[in-house]
Amino acid sequence: MSATKKPTRARSKAAPSRMPLLLGGLAVLALAVLIAVMTASGTGSAVSVEELAGSPQVASDPLPDFAGDPANDPALGQPAPVVEGEGVAGDEVTIGGSGAPQLLVFLASWCPACQAELPELVEWLEGGNLPDEVELTAVITGLDATRPNWPPTDWLDDEGYTGATILDDAESTIADVYGMSGTPFWVAIDRDGSVVGRASGRLEMRQVQVMADSLAQR
Repeated sequence: MSATKKPTRARSKAAPSRMPLLLGGLAVLALAVLIAVMTASGTGSAVSVEELAGSPQVASDPLPDFAGDPANDPALGQPAPVVEGEGVAGDEVTIGGSGAPQLLVFLASWCPACQAELPELVEWLEGGNLPDEVELTAVITGLDATRPNWPPTDWLDDEGYTGATILDDAESTIADVYGMSGTPFWVAIDRDGSVVGRASGRLEMRQVQVMADSLAQR
């Protein structure tokens, strides 16, 4: 008597291929990259220097170039150049001249020291450290669409800076008449419109506080 053969178990169902899932993931990644590129090109690199630059009007004599020694700066006591221009929001802005004490900070978006300075300045301002008597204006200068972190308007937004600004032109006219030697560049102007301090390079906020408090008392 022949033995009955044990029924052969049906062959297990083949595991589903992962290929469709892999292709789907690659498609999603490609779409994300495409959206990122389109977003970047639509909000940043498409803006030219000519479109962004201001048209500052200078109504007084320029200051001598800053040579790096704040204590022996020949600009101390000289009238600050009066400049009329527009801010990044299109508002009319005037710097220099008599009135409220002013603190100017010249910033270039591609400048690493400026990129480090701005968030600290924003935090300092948000902490309510700027005396009420003092006006602070950021001079957006060194406009160059070929360098990183362009345009500066996006940079200001990203860092949360909502204070006053004035746009320099493509030739950096405002920077030139204030004798800027590098960025960041700080200028303190008393209520009589005289320069009482200039400094080049990144400052700690405690140093900015000293300048601001001193201006408030003038």
